[in-house]
Amino acid sequence: KKSGREVVYVGDVVGTGSSRKSAINSIQWHLGKEIDGVPNKHSGGIVMGSTIAPIFFNTAQDSGALPIICDVSNLEMGDEFEIHPYEGKIVKNGSVVAEFKLSPNTILDEVRAGGRIPLIIGRGLCAKAREFLGMENENIFTKPEQPEASSGGYTLAQKMLGHACGVEGVRPGMYIEPRTLTVGSQDTTGPMTRDEIKELASLGFNADFVMQSFCHTAAYPKVSDSNLHKTLPNFMTSRGGVSLKPGDGVIHSWLNRFVLPDTVGTGG
Repeated sequence: KKSGREVVYVGDVVGTGSSRKSAINSIQWHLGKEIDGVPNKHSGGIVMGSTIAPIFFNTAQDSGALPIICDVSNLEMGDEFEIHPYEGKIVKNGSVVAEFKLSPNTILDEVRAGGRIPLIIGRGLCAKAREFLGMENENIFTKPEQPEASSGGYTLAQKMLGHACGVEGVRPGMYIEPRTLTVGSQDTTGPMTRDEIKELASLGFNADFVMQSFCHTAAYPKVSDSNLHKTLPNFMTSRGGVSLKPGDGVIHSWLNRFVLPDTVGTGG
């Protein structure tokens, strides 16, 4: 870092386990770059692995990091190497030691925007502004690649997601933005969720039901947990969410009761 080079996090199997948001936050704190006007948070950074767990990969996308899946068996601690993202090559000592293909095809747009979430919001804002001004569709952003059309049927899950997107069904590999009616927020990542909501200047939730639980920290709370129990409920309820009390039960059980059988829900 002192020499001005980028420090890259490389592992064989990367991102398994729980609280992937915490993990990305920690990696970016050490490897990312400061964000103008945003204290105590970094963006950017590069993560490489022969296998990267899907949720960790998605969280890296959301946070503005660049996740690369490739063979890392020829890389060791302290190695100096070059990453050629457009060519899909890793070069060490003048030789190509690994090749890769960035996926999804929109990932470089996501990195430029500071993450997948800012890109989705910016893309949507751009589309609404152009529609209001009577302009044709933009050709600025990379369009997500979609799988070829198929005449086959849909599973129930594919129909449910399709219903949330206003279509009959969805296929594996499709890029979609479904309407989510039920959202669960848990307590160990609650402070980070709160920070992200503030960054988005969100004063109210669009989802029909947003629920905050405290099931991870209720039994043996630290001082920081006790402070969270006092401050987070009001933050969530002031935006139209519902906050459980410590000891009210496990987030999974509550969400299983509230997710309607024909709608989409998520937890974070």
